[in-house]
Amino acid sequence: MKQLTEYDQSAVKVAFATYNNILKFHNDREDAALSTMPADGVLYHYTTPDGLKGIIEKKELWATSAYFLNDPAEITYGYNLLKDVLEGWLTESTLPADSLAVALAKDLRKSFGEDLLSRKVINPIYLACFCEEGNLLSQWRAYGQSGGYSIGFRVPRPSTISLGQGFTPEPNVYTSKWARVEYDKNEQIKQCRAVLDSILAFFAERGTTEAIRAVDDHPLVSYQCFLRVVQDILLEELVHFKHEAFRVEKEWRVIVRRRELTKQGTDDGGKTPVPVHFRTGRGMLIPYVRLIPTDPPNKTLPIQCIRTGPTLEKTTAAMALIMLLEKCGYPPICVEGSDIAVIL
Repeated sequence: MKQLTEYDQSAVKVAFATYNNILKFHNDREDAALSTMPADGVLYHYTTPDGLKGIIEKKELWATSAYFLNDPAEITYGYNLLKDVLEGWLTESTLPADSLAVALAKDLRKSFGEDLLSRKVINPIYLACFCEEGNLLSQWRAYGQSGGYSIGFRVPRPSTISLGQGFTPEPNVYTSKWARVEYDKNEQIKQCRAVLDSILAFFAERGTTEAIRAVDDHPLVSYQCFLRVVQDILLEELVHFKHEAFRVEKEWRVIVRRRELTKQGTDDGGKTPVPVHFRTGRGMLIPYVRLIPTDPPNKTLPIQCIRTGPTLEKTTAAMALIMLLEKCGYPPICVEGSDIAVIL
């Protein structure tokens, strides 16, 4: 195996400078995302009576595999959109055919447009879904046929978008981040293009192309290392895209996956098997991972309030819920009923 000192150090220096430029771009986008966090600091998870009971008693949330959502095309929606954006970028590009930026764009098109879209390659992605509003009629229609509840969770302050949610993924190789779902297709295209234009520009210079190709088997700054990082940044964009027909849901997500540029403190490099669990639904097995409390002294989820659905009698429903919360060691939590007058 080649020693690090055996590589052309001037080429390594250029490659690391490119990597640092990408890292700064990534960090700046993470900082910008902080401004989108909800002003009241609460997001709501709608669930059935059985779901509520499991969340409170087991003190855990389930993040479901993105490939097993109610809409199976949801995850591929973003892949299709990015494939079209990449086609446009390649068509408009005036860079030489042997430019590293062009090579990256073509490999990204293959990755998102062929491998992931056809599921030749599966990126494990798990989602827990929330809503901006805790008393939304469309959500009660989905979850409130037999009662239904909306659980208000405290969200992190605007300095900790990826930390301090009050829960963390059980798999130590995964991290979780909040993301507001984007429904506007023009904005989705704009975001993808902004990432591509900024990152691919780092590889447009002839000197950068030559330097990275000169250290192509380097363990930290090889071409494949750069490809994985750029794929990861783009994937972070795509997993919060959704078709505009779902805009009424006002959805936020906790996105759980393995990330190239963000690691959990207990990540041991894949030595520990990923604890994936399975539930049944729609006649098949559905994979999920657990989100568990990060507050060891209390070991309770960061629940701020719970609302009972419009088909439930407010007083009796609240009484039983308060009893369950007390039994499971939760501090006093605001419980109220929906005031929507509707028969579901």
